[in-house]
Amino acid sequence: MPLFKFWKKQNEKGAGKENRAESVNNDLLDVDFFCQLTYMAAIATSDIARSGLFSYSSKLPYVSARYFKKVDFVAKAFNHDYAEACNIVGQATEEPEVKELLLRLSGALSSGENIASFLERESQIISESYGNHYERRLDTLAKWTDAYVALIMTSAIVTVMAVVTLMIGNATTLFIVILSVLTIIVTIAGAWLIHRATPKENKVHSLSCRSKEQDIARHLVKLTIPAGIVIVALMILMNVDIGWIMLIAGVIPFPLGLISKIDDIKINRRDTDIAGFLRSLGGVSQAIGATVNESIGRLDFRSLGSLKDDASLLYTRLLARIDPALCWNTFVGETGSEQITRSVRIFWDAVTIGGEPQRVGNDASNFAMKITLLRAKRGMIGTGFLWLTVTMHAVLVVLLAFVYETLITFTSLLQTMSLEPQDGQLAGNIPMFMTFNTNEGELSLLYFMIIVIIIVLIVANAFTAHSINGGHIYCLAFYLAITLVLSGVALIIVPPIVNMLFTGIT
Repeated sequence: MPLFKFWKKQNEKGAGKENRAESVNNDLLDVDFFCQLTYMAAIATSDIARSGLFSYSSKLPYVSARYFKKVDFVAKAFNHDYAEACNIVGQATEEPEVKELLLRLSGALSSGENIASFLERESQIISESYGNHYERRLDTLAKWTDAYVALIMTSAIVTVMAVVTLMIGNATTLFIVILSVLTIIVTIAGAWLIHRATPKENKVHSLSCRSKEQDIARHLVKLTIPAGIVIVALMILMNVDIGWIMLIAGVIPFPLGLISKIDDIKINRRDTDIAGFLRSLGGVSQAIGATVNESIGRLDFRSLGSLKDDASLLYTRLLARIDPALCWNTFVGETGSEQITRSVRIFWDAVTIGGEPQRVGNDASNFAMKITLLRAKRGMIGTGFLWLTVTMHAVLVVLLAFVYETLITFTSLLQTMSLEPQDGQLAGNIPMFMTFNTNEGELSLLYFMIIVIIIVLIVANAFTAHSINGGHIYCLAFYLAITLVLSGVALIIVPPIVNMLFTGIT
């Protein structure tokens, strides 16, 4: 029983809308096309018929599968051979890499070239092309992270200038609004540019069988979101200070974000170890001339790292004579990884239809290793940016709160000093450069705009951190919790500190 059929059934039953069997996200075309060709090269080692090759390829849950589905349809519906069908579909395709591959495939099919060798060669070329493209995007991303920090710092300086102008100048309400809106627009634009610059890929699979952490997270989100909305709404109605609201709003989603981040770390480790597992399994199976399921028992599970327990449980289920397809599907499901899902699909489907285990294991291993190495480079950028963003966010919120509280405190002090007698006279004739041209309306508007800017910074910084580091959408709760808690703590502790600094000034 080919495994892809079972996976497709599982996707239809339990995947939901987040990653359907046929994706429509063209941003994933590069990685899908790379995986597609690796899959085709692997199953071609079984000397499968052309109709079977395109039939299997057309049923894969990738963006690129739609082109091979068209080839299969044209060949069967209009009674063309597959060489002509590839030529027809290739001429009508807009994506350059797909078009060139289909035209080259048409030539290989019509000339009688060995398709297994052709696909192996093309998959290696696409591997290099995808790697170079991914690294170029990482170089661009690294530059955009520097630009993002500069944009955010500039927007903070603009906000401080607005407050200083309000202190010593004749700033109008329109001036405050324009500078604040400019700060918000710059922040949102920076976050959007970071999101567009990041390489797109799915890190978490969409099977109904998931890892333990993902199951816990799915239950937590059902509790966290309603509870957070209710608690924050009640605090707003009770007129609780905005600092405490942000602090509590950050504490509530933290367990969800933490469990998702733990799952993300485990997925990274499993993605690293799956390459060695498949390569070793294919080599052992080829050496002893046994099936893949029998060869698992010959492996030393201690060499599999983070996959030791998962592989041991897979072997136990196989010994219990459970359907092998179900055993392998549960294995990949419990890892929670999309990369493992794709790698095992390449390996299992190919050996099931008679492919060479060692060659297939190498193909699946090379695919997994390529993705792992590229993600490691991305992780270096993401980790550095996360720490920089957290530090920058804390500094900016403290700065905004400090400047505003200083303005409020000085205004109050000078108003008090102007009414107190000094040397027998009222201090009402203090020079104009020592007073603040503010009124209650302007102060209220300034406070509102500062809070809005802080909220925008909370969301934007969390969003950019998640975009760069990738992972499940629930990991966003982890970054939101950090920025919310930092902002809440800053808004709580800064006012007392400012009051303490100016205590005694009368």
